[in-house]
Formats: sequence, structure tokens, C-alpha cells
Amino acid sequence: MADRIVNEMIDCKAVIDEVVSNDSGAVLTFAGTVRNTNLGRAVSAIDYHAYESMADKEIEKLENELSERWPGVQARIVHRIGRLELGETSVFIAVGGAHREESFAALRHAIDRLKEEAPVWKREQYEDGSEAWLEGS
Repeated sequence: MADRIVNEMIDCKAVIDEVVSNDSGAVLTFAGTVRNTNLGRAVSAIDYHAYESMADKEIEKLENELSERWPGVQARIVHRIGRLELGETSVFIAVGGAHREESFAALRHAIDRLKEEAPVWKREQYEDGSEAWLEGS
């Protein structure tokens, strides 16, 4: 099983492989990427920071919650920390399930809860040289 908090580029294919089974009729993914603007400001990069051991436990708890709430659904969540440039993937979620309805619901729940619960913080760096800490990952 891959780490949930990583310092290097996320291996999206490996994450997907962890949720695919012969029972999977739907395999869905979400990739959160660094975009070039936020709140009207030109972003140049983002530094992600985490309380790593706690973040890993919270993500594992969330993965288990998804499987309990939607039986048959398997989920893997990986969040990258460190400096990320524009276009790089900061978070990747893969969900495998028998049907698309519960898979889509689980995927949406996963990203919403991750942003609310995981102790991950981001510091945006802007084109003008300034920076700011933002809430939510």
C-alpha cells in the first residue's frame, strides 16, 4: 500500500491499481492540481505542509469511512507536500466500486471531507513575490 502523504510526484496509476478489482464496475479519480490564479491573484507555486502522522491517520480513517458508508467501495487518497509548481498534482483520489452512483458519491465525499479534516496547510506564492497561508488543503 502506497503512502498517503508523499514528498514526491504522486504515482496516479499505482493509486488506481489499489482500488481496481474484479468487482469494480466503476473506477473514478480526482486530481487536485495547482492552478495559476486564486481569488484574483496570480499564483506561481504552492508549498503544502502537514502534520504527517496525524494526516496519515485521518486519511486512513476517511478511506475506512467511505468503505463503511458505501459497502463495496474501495478508496485510496494520496496528498503531496512540499513545493508544487503550476499544473502539478497535489492530491489524488481513486475510488473503485460496483456501480457509478455510490462511486461518485464516495469520491465527492472524500474530497470534501479531506479538505475539512486533514491537517494539511498550504502557503500560496504569488507572481508579485508575496505569499499567504490559506485554510483547507
